[in-house]
Amino acid sequence: MTTGEKIAALWRDHKLSQEALGEKLGLSRQAVSKWEADQAVPTMDNLMELSRLFGVPVDTLLRPDAPFPAPPAEGGAGKENEDAPAAPETPHKGVSLSRGKILAIGGAALLCVSLALNAVCLYQIAQLKGEVQALRVQAGNVNTVYYPGTDADTGDFAESSEHMTLDPENTEQLIVTFSAVPRVASDGETAKFLLRGGEQSWECEAEGDAGGGYRGSLTIPMVDEYSVYLVLTDQNGGTRNLLIASESDIENRFSIDVQAYWSSGGPTFSFGKNTFTGTLSTYVDFHDALEDNSFTGRIILYQNGKEIAEQPLEYRSQGGEYGANIYDTEVRLGTFEGRMSDFTVTVEITDAYGRVFTASPD
Repeated sequence: MTTGEKIAALWRDHKLSQEALGEKLGLSRQAVSKWEADQAVPTMDNLMELSRLFGVPVDTLLRPDAPFPAPPAEGGAGKENEDAPAAPETPHKGVSLSRGKILAIGGAALLCVSLALNAVCLYQIAQLKGEVQALRVQAGNVNTVYYPGTDADTGDFAESSEHMTLDPENTEQLIVTFSAVPRVASDGETAKFLLRGGEQSWECEAEGDAGGGYRGSLTIPMVDEYSVYLVLTDQNGGTRNLLIASESDIENRFSIDVQAYWSSGGPTFSFGKNTFTGTLSTYVDFHDALEDNSFTGRIILYQNGKEIAEQPLEYRSQGGEYGANIYDTEVRLGTFEGRMSDFTVTVEITDAYGRVFTASPD
């Protein structure tokens, strides 16, 4: 396994996300994504922090042939060790060391081990950089060559951008546009954009511009994560795949959260009749990828699954500590005969793309 594949497996085994791991290391989600794609190699400080965080030696993270530890088991060996009887103490003879001397000796030993590990890691990183340079020199007959860097690198692009939006004609599709200006360009290079999402991939020709940059656009099915690359091919067939951006949790970022609750009043039952009046508060939260936050809403009363009454959601913001995305509606659905269990009140939100989101008050 590569270093990037090991890092990806470790954060998943420890129930983290790219963003959560980046926060623990003080880095962006994009930096972690570059590690996973083997587009960059973590610095020594980050390797040491990953080693501490996941309990894996730095050598194991760097060496492709190093055995990779199994995922942490819940209630596994540690629990068994707690239940095992303690080993009998061996009587000591001769001079016994004081607690302070023992701690001093232990600390010195740990320092020596740490210095030795740092030296080994620096040597191995130097070797990796040498191997990367050799790949660059010998890239003539290789179809695809990746260019790993470190966190201190300025990046492959003088500037780049990527933007995704819902296809207004089909909300099951994404429109992704991108542009990039490589820092290094070669005469005679051809360019295209490549987008990978799960087991699928899409590509399009890159349009050049007068500033030495490229731009393009793709319409793809809704996927939950993807990475987009600028692929540059030289006259000898050598290829550079330059990572522009990686996106994740896409479906959730294009969704809307809707919650509803009775802030006063609510359904009442008396002498076989059910009355539906009161103040119904509705919380509408648009996630960050949606550009158009307009919507329409209504409150619907169902009896045995059949719609029998409705009224519009009133866009009267409650404000104050609840913020501006909570709407209060004075419900006047009326009085109906039947069992209370036969009735359901539902809030229905229709967004600017025609998608419907619903919630029922508690």
